[in-house]
Amino acid sequence: MTDERSLMLEAIRDRNVDLADELAHADTRQFQDNFINFMRENYTTDVTLGPLRAAE
Repeated sequence: MTDERSLMLEAIRDRNVDLADELAHADTRQFQDNFINFMRENYTTDVTLGPLRAAE
């Protein structure tokens, strides 16, 4: 488990909703960025992949 996810779980245990929410959104954005970069490097040609509004 990453340090960021450990911090997220700790924030949840401490009932620190704001911090847990901030860390969860950061984790989602990081996953999205990693996934899009993976797709660009491995599976796409002439396909534009942009950010999703739901994850912003």
